[in-house]
Amino acid sequence: MQWHRNSQKRFYESGHTYFVVSKTYNNYPYFKEKIFCDLFIEELKLCKNLKKFRLYGFCIVYDHINLLLQPSDEFNISKVMKSLKENVSRDINYIMNGIFYEGDTSTCRFQLRESFKYYQNLFFKKYQNHNPLPAFHWQKSYYDHVIRNGRDFENHWNYTSYNYLKHKMNSDWSYATENFWELIDELG
Repeated sequence: MQWHRNSQKRFYESGHTYFVVSKTYNNYPYFKEKIFCDLFIEELKLCKNLKKFRLYGFCIVYDHINLLLQPSDEFNISKVMKSLKENVSRDINYIMNGIFYEGDTSTCRFQLRESFKYYQNLFFKKYQNHNPLPAFHWQKSYYDHVIRNGRDFENHWNYTSYNYLKHKMNSDWSYATENFWELIDELG
């Protein structure tokens, strides 16, 4: 077991599955913009491949994300979440403003750079070169819960995958587990 020194106490041990919630700063509903949801999905795919975690479920809600994942032995939950949050923030801010901010780090996803122009064109077409949104930020840290057993997994899978219904979003909301089976791993 290992504890990270400068944040809330986290449980790090190989082979555990985590339920994770990460909220946007001041609960701002950035993910009402489907462009940002699409970009989040692209980053989730890349992060999954680069950080080698197993993804069992997810849901994007207007002001937060829910994930159910199992980190690899090489990259613990903190490293996965740092990478995902850092890159999503950078990418969304780039789409909104056309410039890369500090934080354009070595973990940058060069594969997405070509997609940026597409997303940026969609964004500017919608807002006609006027960005009404504040800079994107996540709240510090994130909530995590270590899954204890099969019943706990099932409860958190249902909560994660259908979280948009809890928040009274449209039943046809497409940014959740059920619409991305190609991203979802089977329990092994």
